[in-house]
Amino acid sequence: MTQLASSYFEGFGSVFVFATLGALFVFANLFLIGKLIFRRPHKPDDGQKGEAFECGEPTMGDSWIRFDVRFYTLMLIFLIFDIEIAILFPWANVYDEFIAAGHGLYAFCAMFFFLGILTLGLAYDWVRKDLEWTSTAPGRAVSEEVLAGGVVDVPKLPSEMSSDVKEESAA
Repeated sequence: MTQLASSYFEGFGSVFVFATLGALFVFANLFLIGKLIFRRPHKPDDGQKGEAFECGEPTMGDSWIRFDVRFYTLMLIFLIFDIEIAILFPWANVYDEFIAAGHGLYAFCAMFFFLGILTLGLAYDWVRKDLEWTSTAPGRAVSEEVLAGGVVDVPKLPSEMSSDVKEESAA
C-alpha cells in the first residue's frame, strides 16, 4: 500500500477506537445508574397487582361485563354537539369577513345547512328517546332494578344458551 492509503486508514482506526470507547462509556454509565440509583424495592405480588383499579373503590365482580348501550349513545350525542359548538364559534368570528368579501349569503346558507343536519339528528334522537335516561325506547326494556342502579343478571350469549338447552334436554 502506498503512504497515502496507510495514513488514510490510520485516521479511520483512531476514529473507530474513539467511537467504541465513547459508546462503552455511555452504556456503562447507563447500566450503573440503572443499577445503583433507580433501584426499586422488590415486593412480592400480593394478588392485587393484576386486578383492575376502579378509582380506589374495591373491585366488584368481573371487569368484562356488558355495559348499557345508552352510555355510548349519550356520549356520542354529546360529542357531536360539542364539535358543533367548536365549529360554530370560529365561523361566527370570521362571518364579518365573509360579508365584507361579498360571500355572506353563501356562508350563512352553509352554516344553516350544517345546523339543519344537526337539528335533524337531534330530532331523530328525541323521537328515539335517546336523550331520556330513564325512558324505555322501543326494544329496550328497562326494569326497576336497572333504574335503581342495582346489579342486573347479564343475559347469556347465544353460544352459551345452546349449551344450556343441551343440558336441560339431557336431564
